[in-house]
Amino acid sequence: MKSQELFQEIDGGKILPLYYFYGPEEWLIEEALKKIKEKALNPATLDFNREVLDAEEDFPEAILGSLQVFPLNSPRRLVVIRQADVIWSKGPAPYFDYFANPNPSTCAVFIGEKADLRTKFFQALEKNGAVVSFYPPYERELIRWIRFQAEQLGHSISDEALSLLLERIGPNLQELKLELQKLTLKPGTKKFIQEEDVLALTEDIREESPFELPWAVGHLDWEKSLRLLRKNLQQGDPPLLLLSLILRQLRLIRRARELRAESCSKKEVETKLRILPQRANDFWKQVDKLSPSALEQIWPLTRETDLELKSSRLDKGLILEKYLWDLFFLGRGKIPNARGK
Repeated sequence: MKSQELFQEIDGGKILPLYYFYGPEEWLIEEALKKIKEKALNPATLDFNREVLDAEEDFPEAILGSLQVFPLNSPRRLVVIRQADVIWSKGPAPYFDYFANPNPSTCAVFIGEKADLRTKFFQALEKNGAVVSFYPPYERELIRWIRFQAEQLGHSISDEALSLLLERIGPNLQELKLELQKLTLKPGTKKFIQEEDVLALTEDIREESPFELPWAVGHLDWEKSLRLLRKNLQQGDPPLLLLSLILRQLRLIRRARELRAESCSKKEVETKLRILPQRANDFWKQVDKLSPSALEQIWPLTRETDLELKSSRLDKGLILEKYLWDLFFLGRGKIPNARGK
């Protein structure tokens, strides 16, 4: 389950007895916990019905015992178990019986960094619960999220202001929400947020958005791509996210070529692929720059890089730099040296 689906279910009043939250977007995880708390717990008895445990410090018996406790003057209890990776990777067996018959008046939320849905732990949990991934949204999802947050604050935002906000702040949801709150609370700000409002507020906090990196890669601009990659890594953007954004752009380019070969017009392609109008001309330059043969060779290279990022002890920044270098040579019609040689 994706985080957006979870929020929709919670808003609709559906709260399961078991959850496993994982992924790098910690702010979204905390937002989900906040929503569950607001929906499931009585504010008057909050302190009696909420407990936070640590799987690395607390024994399974203590955790399972807490899950069996009934709420006090509240519809439910909320038990949060952090550092939960240690449970499914080392000792999941004690939890299987509880997962088969969970306490309906307790909402148990396990929180870890990753999940392996092939393991018995997650298969057992999903019978009466859900595994939810929390990753930064892609550009189009992020745009919708910003518009929704602005609407929640009683404002709307222009396309230009939204693009500038993303350029200045980046994809960090917590920072974006904070800046939107500042914009709406600033004296003189109208109900329709415009570019000059964002300029005035974010004058000194410019960062490089990770969404610019794949566009530089699409243009085979080695120097700009390398500069953006290093800047994104310095800002703390996850290496796997950066790779996924590049891969998404390359897939869009390949699909655009396929649709054009099927006699689709540029407008039809842009609509099907949801290319933003202000970026359409830039996108078609990338489509024309990368040859079909280069695009076909990119996929095995990308799979190998993905595997290296997940398993190698090498510096992840160097792995991505090598990937960009190989892409650059493929795009120029040259065959890069074998990886690792």
